[in-house]
Amino acid sequence: MSVETVQQLLKMTRLLHTNLANSLEKASLSTKNEKVLMLLDYLSLHEKELSRVLALSEQDAQSAAIHTWCVEYFDKHAIALDNIDYSSMTFAEIMRSIVTIHNKIIELYRYLALRAETVVANELLNNLLTLEQHEAMRMVRDAQELEDL
Repeated sequence: MSVETVQQLLKMTRLLHTNLANSLEKASLSTKNEKVLMLLDYLSLHEKELSRVLALSEQDAQSAAIHTWCVEYFDKHAIALDNIDYSSMTFAEIMRSIVTIHNKIIELYRYLALRAETVVANELLNNLLTLEQHEAMRMVRDAQELEDL
């Protein structure tokens, strides 16, 4: 997917969260470890919710914000969800993978927010950054609680 504007960025990250949710859900069907199954189910639902929130953010965003150009980041950095087989991973490996993916998205939003040329674009990107940061922290916290069961 070619990403040139903030609107396309939102679509890309929404699609990334949706694909991640689908990968996690698929892996949950074939795992035998109960804790890993609960983790995969939880993360899948969480990623679906993030995708839904991003869709709402795109609908609510001001036209000036979503039509802001952001192509320079993608000239140097790529964010893609490889076909990761979560069903063969341990609890810790799954969390490492999820945190790595979310950190890449956080880095992307941070980079773009620092370079946004308009106030509305900066505000939108900072809101997306805060959302991703809080949701990543929440997933880690909830996963730690789950692992302690």
